[in-house]
Amino acid sequence: MKKPVVFLLCVVIIGGAIFLGKILIESKPKPKPNEIVEQHPFVETIQANLVSPKASVEAFGVVQARTLTNLIAEVPGMIKEVAPFEEENNNPNCSFRNGGFFEKGDLLVKIEDTSLLAKQAEALANLRRAEYQLAQERALAEQAKIEWGDRDWDLAPELVKRIPQTVKAEAEKQSAEAHFEQAKQNVSKSNVRAPFRGRILNILADKGQQVGAGASSTLAKIYSIKTGEVQFALSKKEISFLGFDEGAPNGTNQIVVQVLNEQGNITHNGLIDRSQGLIDPKTRLHNLVASFRHCFTDPYESKPKNHEPLSIGQFVKLKLIGPEIKVFIVPISAFREQDTILVLDQDNRIALRKVKSVKKDAHAAWVTDGIKEGEQICITPLDIIAEGMKVQISPSDLDQNSTRP
Repeated sequence: MKKPVVFLLCVVIIGGAIFLGKILIESKPKPKPNEIVEQHPFVETIQANLVSPKASVEAFGVVQARTLTNLIAEVPGMIKEVAPFEEENNNPNCSFRNGGFFEKGDLLVKIEDTSLLAKQAEALANLRRAEYQLAQERALAEQAKIEWGDRDWDLAPELVKRIPQTVKAEAEKQSAEAHFEQAKQNVSKSNVRAPFRGRILNILADKGQQVGAGASSTLAKIYSIKTGEVQFALSKKEISFLGFDEGAPNGTNQIVVQVLNEQGNITHNGLIDRSQGLIDPKTRLHNLVASFRHCFTDPYESKPKNHEPLSIGQFVKLKLIGPEIKVFIVPISAFREQDTILVLDQDNRIALRKVKSVKKDAHAAWVTDGIKEGEQICITPLDIIAEGMKVQISPSDLDQNSTRP
């Protein structure tokens, strides 16, 4: 009797447990489905606006003189004295020293002229002898005509008329005159004068030194302070961007060139003067030259200058300004690749857009094609980008766009 009772008791317990579990399961609250809210990333945008800035390019170059030449002694001799001259009423600013200034026509160097004066006196004596010989031949011709008498003078031989002798005397007189003029010029050339207003880069001869006649005739290397030049290099793309055409007539294609100091202020204004017509084989860049008038120190200038003077060999920063160009200025942060940006449609969905830019720097790019006026450009870097992905515009950008006219 014990086994059936135990069995029945087990059945009752198991059945009660199953019944209790079923009640607990049925009484459990049913879960409510949660609504999934799609999360869209916030991005900052700018509106594409077409502007018309002037094309500009930055470059670097070295200052040089447009007119740089050697001062030559045209006659041989020993240098007797150099500027400044105490006894001469010469320009007080004139100096034949490295860095010395001079005005056009200033006396720079005196060369010993004793031998030159002797040659001038000898040439004058020869001229006087030639003049005497010519006068004598003309007098003998008159005497010969008288001695010919009543006979027809036209039938007389040329030697009797002394025509060859007179022609020879005239030629000798002309030769003597030319030699005398040359001797006088040589004497004047013993005083070496400045060919233009300028400055001495470095002297190559000094007082007591022999010049010419087997020695070097170069006295100094000088340059004009009227106009300076800066040579720089640009790529073909930059030249096209500026619109420079070296074959255009003068005055029709002028590109303004500004010299900037360390603070970024403009110190000099000039123009692109020319292209040198060659490409550097190492950099593949085109060499150009800009000219600047009155950019050097000039003690003879009456008007005071408000700019910083340039020096030969100075390394300068240039800003080249060309014509106006219609572009969209896009921050560099908007670019995902070299020529790809993100734009938003009316539903704030991302679209990848290929654009064409004519200028890029560390801050912005000048875009000419691929963008339309008024489009929203995404400038926020996104880790994951998909065509058609929806985003949310930053509230600050919405406020700015709402205030735009």
